[in-house]
Amino acid sequence: MDLQKAFDTVNHEILLCKLNYYGFRGIINDWFRSYLYERKQKVCINGYESETKTLQHGVPQGSVLGPILFLLYINDLHKCINYSITYHFADDTNLLNISDNYKILQKNVNKDLNSLNNWLLSNKISLNKDKTELIFFRKVRSKLPLNIKIKMNGKRLNHIKKVKYLGIYIDESLMGREHCEELTKKLARANGILAKARHFVPLELLKNIYFATFSSNLYYGSQIWGQSLHAVTDTISLLQKKAVRILTFSEFHEHTEPLFKNLKILKVKDNIFLQNCLFVHDYFNGNLPKSFINIFTKAERTHTFFTRNANDGILVPPRFNTTNYGLNSIYNICIKAWNKLINDKKNK
Repeated sequence: MDLQKAFDTVNHEILLCKLNYYGFRGIINDWFRSYLYERKQKVCINGYESETKTLQHGVPQGSVLGPILFLLYINDLHKCINYSITYHFADDTNLLNISDNYKILQKNVNKDLNSLNNWLLSNKISLNKDKTELIFFRKVRSKLPLNIKIKMNGKRLNHIKKVKYLGIYIDESLMGREHCEELTKKLARANGILAKARHFVPLELLKNIYFATFSSNLYYGSQIWGQSLHAVTDTISLLQKKAVRILTFSEFHEHTEPLFKNLKILKVKDNIFLQNCLFVHDYFNGNLPKSFINIFTKAERTHTFFTRNANDGILVPPRFNTTNYGLNSIYNICIKAWNKLINDKKNK
């Protein structure tokens, strides 16, 4: 859902009532009233200033309290949703409905959207229906019914094949191909920047440019999109190899293994392997959210002696109903990475 000018449309009186409900009463509530009301604003462009206006609504953007106050403002939104799961990240709001039956899904989602529309009207927040999008996650070969209609306030929502969520492009089959294709363009541009900058920038500063323009995009969400699409990830690996050759003024066909080692740069596939192992490590140390409870199972010890074959720390792969999706799932690949790490450690 695209909330129209979300931070700028917060109603002060409604916000203060909600703060009072959450326990910010008396002097504290008065302090927030003083903080929100009678704020002045003007615009300055090229030395020309507009006249000063008093803000009638909205929370101050760029402030520490702004996002917190907005989150408190929409904190009760999920209570009007009965059939879907609500996800919030600042003003980025999403509804997820899971069903095997498209008719039931259509009925339940339309009910939730109707309730949501009533909530938005009550809280004086506008929804940009043209930018509010609809995506159906499904298997590659499953067909979508042509007559399915999901509406918001009488307007049919746009059906899209990919959606950008927190900087990652998610496609209908959850394979990561769309994100990889977008990422390839960014990495190619970053290589262009490195190729131009290397002629007048020393290596250490050039590495900083690499980490800022190339590595930051490469590693972001790599554990999500880089697990199974070898055809696309191989292209991304080639772009990373090209980047280290640019950094070191190496020939086009020069072997990159020593270059990565000398530059102390981790390959994208090694980084994904590392993230998978850290994911399992965080699981056993209780550092993951509650939604990941009981996802990994350790193998039982074959005997009581501490030998290489004692199965210490080895994880048991789960059984899957669908081979392709199961084997390519993050859980299964994390198990493979962890077991490889344990076995390599034992064999040393």
